[in-house]
Amino acid sequence: MTVIATLTVERPSGHWFDRARAYEIVVDGAVKGSVRCGRELSLALPPGTHTVRVKLDWTGSEALPVHLGPGATVRLRVEPRSARHAAGRRYLRLTRVD
Repeated sequence: MTVIATLTVERPSGHWFDRARAYEIVVDGAVKGSVRCGRELSLALPPGTHTVRVKLDWTGSEALPVHLGPGATVRLRVEPRSARHAAGRRYLRLTRVD
C-alpha cells in the first residue's frame, strides 16, 4: 500500500486583483495545477518535505518549504499582497493555514 499526503492550496474570493486569472501551483519546481479565485486545489503527494510556490506570469510568491507527514493534510492560502507591497517578484503571499 502506498502512503500519500495531501497538499491543499486555497485562494479566497474577495480580492479584486487578478480575479479572472488562475495562479499556477509549483511543487518541487514542477507546475502541478492552477487555482482560480474562490477555489482550491488538492494534490496527492508523497510524504516528505516539498518546496511550494505560486506563479503568475513573471511574478509570484516566495518558495515555502512544507513538510507532509504520511497521511497528513496541509492547507496553504495564496492571495495578492496589498497594492503598496505588490511591486516586484513577490506579488503573491503564500501562507500556511492552521
